[in-house]
Amino acid sequence: MYLLRSMVLFFCTLFSVQCFSFSTDTAVAGDSHTSDKFAQLHTPMIGALIPCDAHSIAQSSIQVCGEALRNAGNAPFILAHPQPTQKLIVLFHGLSDSPFYLRSIAEGLYEQGHTVVVGLLPGHGIKAPISVLHDPNLAQIWRDYVAQVIDIVRPLGSELYVGGLSTGGTLATDYMLEHLAAVDGLMLFSGALRLADNAETLSKIPFAKWISKIIDGEYVTTSSNPFKYPDISNHAALILMDVIRDIRSRLETTSGINIPIFAAHSQSDQVTPILGIQELIRVAIAPHTFFEIAESMQVCHANLPLNQAQVDAIGIDEQNPLANCDTLKANPVHGHMLAMAINFLAQ
Repeated sequence: MYLLRSMVLFFCTLFSVQCFSFSTDTAVAGDSHTSDKFAQLHTPMIGALIPCDAHSIAQSSIQVCGEALRNAGNAPFILAHPQPTQKLIVLFHGLSDSPFYLRSIAEGLYEQGHTVVVGLLPGHGIKAPISVLHDPNLAQIWRDYVAQVIDIVRPLGSELYVGGLSTGGTLATDYMLEHLAAVDGLMLFSGALRLADNAETLSKIPFAKWISKIIDGEYVTTSSNPFKYPDISNHAALILMDVIRDIRSRLETTSGINIPIFAAHSQSDQVTPILGIQELIRVAIAPHTFFEIAESMQVCHANLPLNQAQVDAIGIDEQNPLANCDTLKANPVHGHMLAMAINFLAQ
């Protein structure tokens, strides 16, 4: 296996094709073609595959980097063990950000013996995403991608847990409701099951999607944060609202969800109000864990999944805050949140 990894990396560097990074001490478990399938799925999105740069994850079994990516921190990755694990956790990031935002959570769960996969949603992490973000079929593009990732990595674990941050949590919930018999658990971090009142109201205006594309303009992707776009695409936000409404409609007619749910959410979240999570929990029949962060902690929406190491890597001074977030700060109860997530998986 060491020889195989060496050959792959050599040919990647030499020809800039089919390139992805392996860890030095483990191979992807399960299906021997999982790595290739995972890389092939992302090639049309991220361009010709290239070696991962300094933002790569040293312990990842596989991380897929392409020439269209902003950097390796935006790359999708798999943290796998030598053999398939009991639990396979597939996570997706939020609107305008990237897999980097889920790194500390993924690594923490991996260290507990679980296989963790973090995907890269179409229209994210790349230098020119606007054609995807303005696609009228964006909701279906996202749904298809989520289903394809799960299908590819499914051999890596016996029990399937899906989840994610913000929009990633929305799409995971959407997938769960469509595949109730296939999903063993749901994990949400600042899950977007409701948006701020003004966003929900604006989404009902006729021709809103057409207008949103004009407002987006050329959509700037460069910023001081190498792992997040400076603004959220207005059109993509409206598409997200469509998915949320679909979920809401299904929840209103369900007699109950018999799938364990973990949800971490801040009471001070102004982007995705906590009410959306509360509405989901009300129809949960199976045991669930709701890690509710008090408003006094002032943990904003995008900061919830971040630990101090991630904040340091982003490198933005507190006097130069990110858009869509009051100030870039680590979640002060990140360790407690992760411990609760680990305990949830142990049940």
